[in-house]
Amino acid sequence: MPRIKAGSVAEHRAAVMTQLLDGTERLLLSGADATLTAAGIAAEAGIARNSIYRYVSSVDDLIEMVLERGFTDWSTAVAARVAHASDPRTAILTYAEANLEFAADGRHAWRTAIARIHLSDNARSRVMALHEQITATLHEAVNAVGVVDTDLTEATIAAIVDACIGRIDAGQPLPEVLDHARKSVGAVIDACMPG
Repeated sequence: MPRIKAGSVAEHRAAVMTQLLDGTERLLLSGADATLTAAGIAAEAGIARNSIYRYVSSVDDLIEMVLERGFTDWSTAVAARVAHASDPRTAILTYAEANLEFAADGRHAWRTAIARIHLSDNARSRVMALHEQITATLHEAVNAVGVVDTDLTEATIAAIVDACIGRIDAGQPLPEVLDHARKSVGAVIDACMPG
């Protein structure tokens, strides 16, 4: 049995798992290579390569866990911001603002890594399901605001948010992007109201 570096086996396993997840995330964010390997992750995490398989079945499992951690943190933070909105229209605007602010702060740069890496079909499906956690907050607000076509309105607002995140990633200043997003999302809401 390998030596443990914690007070208990459970604490040691948790610490190694955190090292693996953090190492995988650093490699995802580095953009150095679109293919993550067990050897590369082990080196980044500071553990022996064969030790990875004591904790996960595959590199895809690690990538999926990193993405799940990131998506869960992001969706929880966005939902918390939206929960404080005074009305559905403000909730939709807050959804857009929160997503752009989180994208700009760099804590969620892993989201752009998803497009660069190869994932199994199962992992890619899981990523899509995790993304739905974030959009569920928008879905609830759009349903509550009373627009004529909720699906189309939601898709349009999501496209605006995605495009604005792309502008932030390209280096456009957050205040400019936020101002544009507020105006654009507000116009979509107004244009899609009945009457």
